[in-house]
Amino acid sequence: MAYDSRTYRILIASPSDVDAERDIAVRVIQEWNDLYSYSRNVVLLPLRWETHTAPEYGTRPQEVINRAIVDNCDLLPGIFWTRVGTPTGAADSGTLEEIERVAKAGKPVMLYFSKVGMDPEGIDVAQWQRLKAFKEQTYSNALTETFKSQIEFRDKLARQLELKVREVEREDRSGQPPPLSLGFTSDRREPLIGPSAEIPADVIEVIDMDLTGKDAGWQQRILDAAEEKTRTLSGVPVLLAIRNSGSSGIRNLYVEMVVTATPADVEVARSLARPSLLYQPYFGAFSPDMGGPELTANEGGGWQLSFEWDALQPQRTRTLPLLYILIKSDARVEFKATVFADSFPEPVVLSAELTLNSRVMKVPLSQLVPDVDSLKEINRFTFKV
Repeated sequence: MAYDSRTYRILIASPSDVDAERDIAVRVIQEWNDLYSYSRNVVLLPLRWETHTAPEYGTRPQEVINRAIVDNCDLLPGIFWTRVGTPTGAADSGTLEEIERVAKAGKPVMLYFSKVGMDPEGIDVAQWQRLKAFKEQTYSNALTETFKSQIEFRDKLARQLELKVREVEREDRSGQPPPLSLGFTSDRREPLIGPSAEIPADVIEVIDMDLTGKDAGWQQRILDAAEEKTRTLSGVPVLLAIRNSGSSGIRNLYVEMVVTATPADVEVARSLARPSLLYQPYFGAFSPDMGGPELTANEGGGWQLSFEWDALQPQRTRTLPLLYILIKSDARVEFKATVFADSFPEPVVLSAELTLNSRVMKVPLSQLVPDVDSLKEINRFTFKV
């Protein structure tokens, strides 16, 4: 199945004495693609002058390489052992010229120095001295890595390549709008209304509360029934959704939603049933389905819930768990969703805001609890909204 992806070009720079390590670097890059390219929508392309340049007469050889692969690469791992390479006429070696050009362009450079043992008779002393001078110059202004075996080199490059690829991704995507958007929706099949909304919300004021002639226990039962009916009538259902406007699917999403509200007396809930009444017998018929993620209160104020999705397909919308808002006066509720996914170099933060304009409705107790006698007869109350 075809998929759209970003391609990052990885230039492997080194003299001729580390051919084995160059091959290892190519395999590490290919293994990264096997593991991550589909889920991250990123492909790494290893570049080597042997495979990505062609002969050209009348031009300095290193200039041909610079034009073909150096100036267009996104990341450069440099590998050294006992040599720095052949002078190019512009630098002490082609490898050093490549490193300097990439670094001046502001692109990441990863330098690895081998400490693998070698027969002293096989060392080119002039090359070794030039390499030593380069090391001394480099150590003062760069963080480098060393390795004592090819296995150690492979392990270090594999781990550190992932860190650098994420850095390249962040830089590449900075300033670009995320492929996701958070907004309000009226239905699971409808498009997003937008990231902000302003709606009226009822605040019910109970009047004519004449409980004369009823004992204290029975009065409390009626008041509880009135409060539960008030919550049912005044709670504002809020349905949010996240849309993937990109051209590629996103896999293995984890979403953390934080809800904050002002003033402090705003209540956010997953159900309109008052928790203290859920398990009382006469409210059994009204106990809602409490399935799905749990909404918890934060210590610093507000509420939080989290959940996982296996995927969000391109040009598709998925709704978040339904929430209810109860207010006593005008209020503003802010929603912040932090989305983690395998294909994101860092979490994507989305936000939405809801303004609720209160409108007071005075309702007699007799309208909220019209069948008080039936409460006494069957010891149960069923709401009809």
